[in-house]
Amino acid sequence: MRYEIVAEAYRDLEQASGRLELISRLAALLAETPAELLPTVTYLCQGQIAPEFAGVEIGLAEKLAARALAEAAGVSNEHVLAVLRDTGDLGHTAEQLLAGNAAEARGDEGAVPARPATLEVAGVVNTLHEIAAATGPGSQTRKLTLLAGLLRQATPLEARYLLRLVTGMLRLGIGTPTILDALAQVYAGGRAARPVLERAYNICSDLGLVAGILVTDGLPAVEQLHVRPGNPVRVMLAQRLSNAAEILTKLGGTCAAEYKYDGMRVQAHRSADGQLELFTRRLERVSSQFPDVVEMLQSRLRPREAILEGEVVAADPVSGELRPFQEVMFRRRKHGITEAVRDIPVSLFCFDLLYADGEDLTRLPYPQRRDRLAQAISLSAQLQLTTATQVADAAALDAAFEQAITDGCEGLVCKSLAASAGYQAGARGWLWIKLKRDYRTELSDTLDLAVVGALWGRGRRRGVYGALLLAAYDPDTDTFPTVCKCGTGFSDADLAALPARLAPLERPQRPARVDARREADVWFEPGLVLEVLGAELTLSPTHTAGWGQVKADAGLALRFPRFTGRYRDDKAAEDATTVEEILQLYRSARPTPAGT
Repeated sequence: MRYEIVAEAYRDLEQASGRLELISRLAALLAETPAELLPTVTYLCQGQIAPEFAGVEIGLAEKLAARALAEAAGVSNEHVLAVLRDTGDLGHTAEQLLAGNAAEARGDEGAVPARPATLEVAGVVNTLHEIAAATGPGSQTRKLTLLAGLLRQATPLEARYLLRLVTGMLRLGIGTPTILDALAQVYAGGRAARPVLERAYNICSDLGLVAGILVTDGLPAVEQLHVRPGNPVRVMLAQRLSNAAEILTKLGGTCAAEYKYDGMRVQAHRSADGQLELFTRRLERVSSQFPDVVEMLQSRLRPREAILEGEVVAADPVSGELRPFQEVMFRRRKHGITEAVRDIPVSLFCFDLLYADGEDLTRLPYPQRRDRLAQAISLSAQLQLTTATQVADAAALDAAFEQAITDGCEGLVCKSLAASAGYQAGARGWLWIKLKRDYRTELSDTLDLAVVGALWGRGRRRGVYGALLLAAYDPDTDTFPTVCKCGTGFSDADLAALPARLAPLERPQRPARVDARREADVWFEPGLVLEVLGAELTLSPTHTAGWGQVKADAGLALRFPRFTGRYRDDKAAEDATTVEEILQLYRSARPTPAGT
């Protein structure tokens, strides 16, 4: 299969203006893909060459990629950088330079044809794996040589997307749910099969694996997939409510009130070979950054094979006092690990067991998983179970909440005790409900929102962004409807840094997955998530979150939004606050919604 076919699909996806158009074009690409290459092409559509959790990083900075382009195009590096300053995009720079070379080669007579498309998908991906694997002395030269070799063979269009891929700036405007819809349409008889594919992806986090099983063995084989050590399970998420009585009603009158720690959620996997790996909720490998946690689990985790979840929290080893989230995030580093372990000790508070010695536990109810978890670990001062209390009335739940706050936690996660309360990988259902400090006031709610646009500043903010357009996530439609325009709470340093931080996500037009009625000076592919504090949620004729669900021709907007200073780098855009959560927050503050 020629790489040109993929590049042409990329071009069309980038220009698509709606999600149905995205699905249709993606389905056409997948239908044209040979069965043996389907996993590879699905990874490429994710902007990757391997599963997200595999940790395969091509590792090319823009400057090195520019050098490879200069070598392939036969021009100076300074010339490439000059063109890059004009285009603002290395992919367009490559397309322009290579197309210019072809025109120059034709001369006045125009007899030399355009460069033929000779690159094959398998060859491109194999070379990219070689680039990713190049490490140690001489690795930069090796990466440069390999990439320049690809670019010499590439057409201008292919070069555009090759360079965007290797620098992590592919920006196609599609999410995994859209790819799943396309797979279902082509290979499973229609998008009604999407939930089966989605569940399989949520328990293995490997879209190529799901696609490969689907095309070779069919939908029934996909249904038989189960969790396995080494493949991170996409985390189960919680809804949010602010009223104890309402939470208990949702959970059948009783629940487990479990402390919500202000730390970093991790999933620990130990495979049969004894290898233990830590994954974040974004599927990043962080074992090297927390060697103390790995060592502790290796000695205190009883099952030979296991998958457990917990919260890594910065904690004073003497007093046991819990420290803020920012301190544990200081441990997210590549260098100075020994000093960081010494200066910021952490504890692991475990709250779920998903797999043990060949047994998939995700279908078991929460109480049974909790019992199995208690049996699976040998507790210590740094390895503990989350504090959990069974409650059956609002007063007891309020008391548990206040105690959690006193003990240095954010609040509670209230978990269903029902026999049907299995672990819903990747889902945000009503089996878990967050009760956090911010949600206890009528006028102060924090939302995690994705940046989808920006407006240039005026006056003192001239030359930087004056406000950001922020959106929630709608998992049902895989779109990002807007919630507010936020311009307060940013320090001068934040404002100065935002253009560079958002540059890799910049798009020339509104991305197809962004649902906005407001215009922006600059559009962004959803990728950066901010924590925002607001006064209240109100009806809006211009913001699109929950459009028409409370009142016809109106969505919901956050009034007086303010950036809290917290970038949610631990969250992907798809982990942002959902439209359903925003609707629930609005309705919980108004027993009789407006417009009904």
